[in-house]
Amino acid sequence: MAGLIWFKQDLRLFDNQAVSQAWNNQDTLHAVIFETEQTWEEHDWAPIKRDLYERRVNALGQELAELGVVLEVISVKEYAECAGKLVKICKQQNIESVYFNREMPVHEKQRDKAVASWCQQHNISTHIFDNVIAVAPEKVKTGQGTYFKKFTPFYRAWKKLLAESLPESPSSLSAKAEPLSFQKVSLKGKKNSSNSWSTDTKDILKHVDAFTHDVVNHYHTGRDAPSERSTSLFSPWFEIGAIGVNTVIRKLMESSPNFPDGLNQGQETWLSELAWRDFYQHLMWHVPRLSYGKAFIQETDAFNWENDEKKFAAWCSGNTGYPIVDAGMRQLNETGWMHNRLRMITASFLVKDLLIDWRWGEKYFMQNLIDGSFPANNGGWQWSASTGTDAVPYFRVFNPERQSERFDPNGDFIRSWVKELKDVPKKYIHRPEEYLKNKQSDYPRPIVDHKTQREKFLTQFKSIKNG
Repeated sequence: MAGLIWFKQDLRLFDNQAVSQAWNNQDTLHAVIFETEQTWEEHDWAPIKRDLYERRVNALGQELAELGVVLEVISVKEYAECAGKLVKICKQQNIESVYFNREMPVHEKQRDKAVASWCQQHNISTHIFDNVIAVAPEKVKTGQGTYFKKFTPFYRAWKKLLAESLPESPSSLSAKAEPLSFQKVSLKGKKNSSNSWSTDTKDILKHVDAFTHDVVNHYHTGRDAPSERSTSLFSPWFEIGAIGVNTVIRKLMESSPNFPDGLNQGQETWLSELAWRDFYQHLMWHVPRLSYGKAFIQETDAFNWENDEKKFAAWCSGNTGYPIVDAGMRQLNETGWMHNRLRMITASFLVKDLLIDWRWGEKYFMQNLIDGSFPANNGGWQWSASTGTDAVPYFRVFNPERQSERFDPNGDFIRSWVKELKDVPKKYIHRPEEYLKNKQSDYPRPIVDHKTQREKFLTQFKSIKNG
């Protein structure tokens, strides 16, 4: 029998249920990836993310070739073409079964449904799995059988389902045929170097081991400090599927025989972050309008944003006059990645200080982040803007100066990214305009007054809420 594995954003052989099931049940295997250039452009794939994806596709192609399986990369314009192309391949290769992992956002959901429908019409069986997330959205329900809108009860229910939702531990894959050669592919579109991130499976798994055996134990104390290397840095690999969430959850299971109970505080805190990832994925599945730029709290779409383009440009380039905001944006622009605490600070500043539509920031992040995940990015922006489910209350407005003092007290992170401030003493680093007043400096003064803008935001948001 012949089967086909359809890879998407799950570019791994290790701990991939679609792969293991195909491997165990088919004598001959083919593999395919669709390069959907137009859809990726519409979905704001960052050039650095595109480069990481290309590099991992080539690494996966080589891994498959060594096991005697051909990976075919087929270029189409958009998702809508995938179903017809896939069925055509199956007919040409006498393939009877297709294996893939489903994805949650609405366009991906429609694509996967179309593939399953076309296959059924042509008597091709489909085997669909949930290896992009830890627990399927249909399983995590309230007592009334609906989806959770609040994270804390979601987390409690999600944790109880973790152990039973994990597929069997992965086993090694035996070769299907003699080793083959693999010709590297070059994907279309602009790409920026992602070489700071490995795409080698063994190297990635070493990083997983190092974090889950050591760094995670102190995660709760260091995760908010952008100058420290205390987060996992797994997010780019999660986004393209170079590693799966099940792999890292298993690592936590190994540390506690009573899992999910018995974890230390660092492990528990990190597990909750993995749950937030699933929470936002589930919301995409249950609430399709989120994929169309709509706020979860629908009345907030009536907010009258100022949308000043000059202020937006200053925010994008890291020239707002607020050092912690500027440091975060410059880190993003230079590396394609930003510390999570800084994502919250910069997002809050754009929305609640500059009064710019959160969708502008959401799009800019997607266009620049190596780990640009639509569910997580959308969820994070709606949380910061107080438009999402279980979002930060609208009256909680981050004070960028206080956030800076709290999470970068010595200004180490600021000085590493805002070179104009490298010689500013600690006393002035969080609000340098007084120190720089009589000095030659290219660093801008604050483009807005935080207190004034905060009041403007609160007044309008309150009127909408009381509408």
